[in-house]
Parts: sequence; C-alpha cells; structure tokens
Amino acid sequence: MPRAASALLLLTLTVPASAQTAPMGDPLGPARGVQLFLTSFQPPTAEGSLLALARREALDWTATQNLFAAQVTDGPNRFLDWRGSAVTSGGLVFTTLRAATYPQGSRALLVLNREWCRAGACQQRTSFGWLDARGLKPAAEADVIQVIRDADFLTGAAPACLRGVTLGVQYVPARQDATLSILPVVPDAARRACEAAGVNLTATLRTLRMGWVAGAGKFRW
Repeated sequence: MPRAASALLLLTLTVPASAQTAPMGDPLGPARGVQLFLTSFQPPTAEGSLLALARREALDWTATQNLFAAQVTDGPNRFLDWRGSAVTSGGLVFTTLRAATYPQGSRALLVLNREWCRAGACQQRTSFGWLDARGLKPAAEADVIQVIRDADFLTGAAPACLRGVTLGVQYVPARQDATLSILPVVPDAARRACEAAGVNLTATLRTLRMGWVAGAGKFRW
C-alpha cells in the first residue's frame, strides 16, 4: 500500500547550499541532519511539534536544542532521543524527537521521527533524507522502505472496524541494531469504532521491524 501520504514532509523540501553549514560534530550524525532539516522545514499550520515551534519563531540551533529538556545523544550509534514541552495557545504540547543515521559509504540515511501530544492525543511525522558532507538531500519513502501493506500489521483476520480502513504508519529508528520499528497508526474514527466494538487493537495489530541493507540503501524485511 502506498505510504507517501502518511508522512515525509522532507520529500518536498530542498536545502539551499548556502544553508548547509555543518554544525560541529559528526558530519553523518543525526544532530547535523536535524539541523539541516530545520533550515528549510515549512511546518504545516496544524503541526504543534517543538521543531515546528522553533521554525515559526526563527530560533537558532542552540535555542532549538534548549527547547528539549531531556536529551539522549548517542554519538557512536548515531542516534538521538530528545524530549520537551511547551505551553501553546492550544495547551501544553509534549514532543518526542527521535533521529538516527544509517551509513552507506560516504553518506548516511537520516530517519527523523517527531511525535507531539496534546491532551492525550498524539500525532507524528517521519522524514527521510540522504546526509553527506555537502548537506541533506530529500529521500522518497518508497526508495528507502520496502513495500508495507495493511495486512502485514494484522495478527489475524481483520475485525469489522478495520475493514476498508487505510492505516497510517510511524517509523521509529533504533538506537543500536540498524533497524527500524514500524508502528501501525489507526485513524481516530476507526479507533473509536474498534473501542466501541470491544476490539483490542494491541492484540489485533503488531509492530513490524526492518533491517538496514547498506548495499541497497534501503530497509528490508
């Protein structure tokens, strides 16, 4: 099932050469990837993540980092997990930013997942891009992820509340084993219908996992 509509704002972004000044640190590390992503990120009006806030407020990189009160940055494994919150006109918003880079020779694939939650309701987006010494280049989801179908998430037969429903997907990079966790995202209306029918979605749907194949430049089963 095509997944282009599920995420990947990075697909529409270009990073001007003038904006691709490398920050200090690993040139193929996720922190540099996130910084370059921000240089041309155009957040949708509805996005409430801290990255969107930083972009709208034209914050510099240091100020953007300071928005995240809890930061785990694992340099050797090229992984980061940053978390923070901000009070907005819509209330308190909590953001989790996860990013990792997966090497392929002199470049690496950046996987950047941002999830923001308000009043118990969460949304997320995942972006992909090729990172090298010159900067960040957008990567199409279909070019770096093997095809995923809704049926792949099911542990058995689809319950009535999920029949004909197109699932979303959330990509979460791994810290240590060059893999990608792939979580099904059930649309709100279908989730409510399943809850009303007594369907346990945790038992009905499963998380998938793909491994990074550097030679192919792609995640595969």
